[in-house]
Amino acid sequence: MLLQNRLNQRIAETIKQSIELERQEADTSTASWRQRCEVAQVAMYGDAERTTFIHHVTEKRGSDAAHEIQSGAAKLRTAAIFFLASKTS
Repeated sequence: MLLQNRLNQRIAETIKQSIELERQEADTSTASWRQRCEVAQVAMYGDAERTTFIHHVTEKRGSDAAHEIQSGAAKLRTAAIFFLASKTS
């Protein structure tokens, strides 16, 4: 469990750094930027928190919105994992 928590922390920090770099180049006043930030926030959550958030989005905004957030978060987490793996090699 401790190892999983540490990995989640490292993934979240990597995603946070990535979003900060994107912020420098992005038009942060757009709806697409707000959506990107929401997806990034969800990607930084642990498994249980992500599941709960996606469930709430499904109830409030529908399954298409929930699937889009879930898919985007999974892609960000995967990219972060690959980045972390490349740093340690």
